[in-house]
Amino acid sequence: MMRLLLAFTLVMAPVLTHAGEAPQLSPATGMEQAGMVDIRSLVPDMSQSIAYAGSDNFIGEPIEGYQAPRCWLKRETAEALARVESDLHANHMRLRVFDCYRPARAVAHFMRWANDPGDLRAKATHYPDLDKSQLTGGYIAPVSGHSRGGTVDLTLLKCDARGNGCGPLDMGTAFDFFATRANTDSPEVTAEQRANRNLLREAMEAQGFRNYEKEWWHYTLRAESDTTTLYDVPVSISGMPSHQAEIERLMQPYDGDVPGASLLVLKDGKAVVRRGYGRADLEKGIEAGPATNYRLASVTKQFTAAAILLLAQDGKLSIDDPVRKWLPTLPRSTDGMTLRHLLEHTSGLLDYEDLMAKPYDGQIRDAGVLALLEKEDRLNFPVGSTYRYSNSGYALLALVVERASGLSFPEFLRTRIFAPLGMHDTLAYVADGPEVRLRAWGYSEKDGKWTRTDQNAYSAVLGDGGIYSSIDDLARWDAASYDDRLLSDASRALAFGKHVQVSGEPDATYYGFGWRVTDDRQWHSGESVGFRNTLVRWPKQHLTVIVLSNRNDPTPYDLASRIGALFLSDDPPAHP
Repeated sequence: MMRLLLAFTLVMAPVLTHAGEAPQLSPATGMEQAGMVDIRSLVPDMSQSIAYAGSDNFIGEPIEGYQAPRCWLKRETAEALARVESDLHANHMRLRVFDCYRPARAVAHFMRWANDPGDLRAKATHYPDLDKSQLTGGYIAPVSGHSRGGTVDLTLLKCDARGNGCGPLDMGTAFDFFATRANTDSPEVTAEQRANRNLLREAMEAQGFRNYEKEWWHYTLRAESDTTTLYDVPVSISGMPSHQAEIERLMQPYDGDVPGASLLVLKDGKAVVRRGYGRADLEKGIEAGPATNYRLASVTKQFTAAAILLLAQDGKLSIDDPVRKWLPTLPRSTDGMTLRHLLEHTSGLLDYEDLMAKPYDGQIRDAGVLALLEKEDRLNFPVGSTYRYSNSGYALLALVVERASGLSFPEFLRTRIFAPLGMHDTLAYVADGPEVRLRAWGYSEKDGKWTRTDQNAYSAVLGDGGIYSSIDDLARWDAASYDDRLLSDASRALAFGKHVQVSGEPDATYYGFGWRVTDDRQWHSGESVGFRNTLVRWPKQHLTVIVLSNRNDPTPYDLASRIGALFLSDDPPAHP
């Protein structure tokens, strides 16, 4: 610390603050000691894109002192910023922060880089019209107000009428674009871009912030309580209640300008965690949130199974009906196969993915799955003899729903499940049907970059994975699992029954109808190109954790289980 203090004394000697006082480096070693608070302790869903915690910045690498992408500020600054966010909600807008408190060691990193004329990695994107030597002074200085915790870099998001689907307004340049066009009142930007900058300035000034005229994103609290003390505490996740800090740590890979996730924790019927991380749409910078709709992939299967159970309740079919009663064009090898076998994955049907031409022209649908299976008078194993997970079986179940009900599969789900439960934004998606509102687009990572991979040849099959939904709508679905508002007691017992042991997996797991089941848990995961999802229930503790994500990896079952464990540990011990 003494060596660092000496170094800063040397570089800061010419720089004066109010009344000629030289800035001093605080000996504080923790955020609480420095009087800082994490903005998310005041605004839990504050949008963040902390540039210096990653490599997408004007240097092109993570900056020293940023151990996590977090926004820490002095308390008075954080509280003023929270008021700005609250004010903006009335006009369906929000904030997104790029940088907040900046450790002194990060500023030193900036200065070392500025004095290295050979490092030009980010010149094309951040200072294309300037020689690097021109950056010091006006753009990069040896002392920063950020190091006091009273300065924040940020932009405005515009949301829909319900406060969802928030995306950034066009400000004319990106953050940390070094040119006169970034000046707040630059005549080089359009009237719309200037108006957007003025909206941000008006909102910030209303709560006591002043703008730095060379950077439209840069604001400092006017009434800083201390303008001479700098800090060098690393930016990290700490200082929150233990559950919140651990959840933030676990969800950190989904935060920022990356494909995101929506997280819901329900305890005793109430949402104790409900928020999004990262982006639903990388290209447009749109936030992931509680209302974002993700392709559920195989989490869909519990809805397909529920549709069959509803039709059984109606007397339209029996789960022990032969499959060929409803789909008579299937080959003779399916004799003896019932709807029950399809529901519990003991049918032995071949996997339709293995039967498709490679490459497949277009997208296969549920009827196409039937057409492929009609040509194959063979099975993987005798009907009912063992378990093998089968997407083919659930594609056929969707066709059975249509034939037994007289409705299309999407319409049956809408009228019999989604609408009665108030799941108004959930749908089985078909390309020529209703659009997915607040849609998350799927992505895959390759060579460190995210590429949109939203659809493939299997994505149009509905029964095994074609539903889009949000954590808000799935909360309504979860509530219906505890009573008979949708399924009768008998039907729910079938859905969650231990019908067949799942083979080839380490856990002592059984499969119900659209659910995996153990003594204490009920869950299902879903994986498709660009999406990974999990819904886990601990019904005895009345606890549910749902994680929906728009990325190709990882499947978040372990993540949901670890988050669930935080809340299970709060439960009092059971009495015999």
